[in-house]
Amino acid sequence: MATTSLDARDGAPGGAAPALLEVDDLTVSIGGNRLLSEVSLNIRSGELVGLVGESGSGKTLTGLSLLGLLPPDASAQGSVRFDGVDMLKADGERRRRLRGSELSMIFQEPRASLHPSRPVGKQIVDVIRAHGPVRAADARRQAVDMLGMAGLPDPRHTMDAYIHQLSGGMCQRVMIAMALVCRPRLLVADEPTTALDVTIQAQVISLLRRLAAELDLAVLLITHNLGVVSTLCSRVVTMYCGQVVNDDSAEQLLGAPQHPYASALVRASDVSLDHPDDRAGITGAPANPARPPDGCRFHPRCPHAEKRCAEHVPALEPAPQGGRTRCLRSHELVLPGVGA
Repeated sequence: MATTSLDARDGAPGGAAPALLEVDDLTVSIGGNRLLSEVSLNIRSGELVGLVGESGSGKTLTGLSLLGLLPPDASAQGSVRFDGVDMLKADGERRRRLRGSELSMIFQEPRASLHPSRPVGKQIVDVIRAHGPVRAADARRQAVDMLGMAGLPDPRHTMDAYIHQLSGGMCQRVMIAMALVCRPRLLVADEPTTALDVTIQAQVISLLRRLAAELDLAVLLITHNLGVVSTLCSRVVTMYCGQVVNDDSAEQLLGAPQHPYASALVRASDVSLDHPDDRAGITGAPANPARPPDGCRFHPRCPHAEKRCAEHVPALEPAPQGGRTRCLRSHELVLPGVGA
């Protein structure tokens, strides 16, 4: 399957605008354990990019790194440049000013992220007033408007509600409103549809797509759900064991993946309900990024592995059909995608 070639530096088609976010060789250790290794990815303004992989692959830690939200015992190398500002090197005050106003995050589990003893509207107002001298009445009007934009049917009533009075889908919309109320340019959405039923999932996906278009918003969608990715994202970055192993268009990933792990993820997913009997699990257990195997990190589970795969560490390089992949055999393998 032919796809648009991606520029090796910024992941953008030739001649496209430069990346809003540029992550180069990001390596993160916590408590002496290296959990991310040489992560590189880029996002342009208005682009919707998926970040996929099994639990423990490093997706959420990557998202937290982008906003400079690493724990105190973490050490990070490489660079995370947002519109030219390196979030790893900026001082705490610079990062605080950027978070919420320029780049924002929807965290997992909205009920755990929202304060249970304060009305949700006051929590949104706090975000607005933390980023500028706004009168309380004006901040409340902005919060009501954003709740309405997020699809809450009665935003004025919702302003005074507590999370125990709201459904899971309504709490998720409140989180989206809170993340977007200062009109950031980049949104990191960490599993925004987890634990929601399929109807609410579809509504949240539609909402994110609409708001991205209306606000010219770049979105990094962290998820394990390739069905969500297939309907929302134009490009998908695949992580395994703390590394980026594939960076490709969503069309290419689903139709003809260029990395064995990406192919295994697609085959194990429920992206294609027309071929439920073709689903196949991934053999073995995910590797530990703190103690990765020699050579290619996926080789102990890879059905296409050869002796050299256990001896040589593959680089993230341009792939035959565009994009980038981390596989020694990428130029010789033809891998199955959805329904294959």
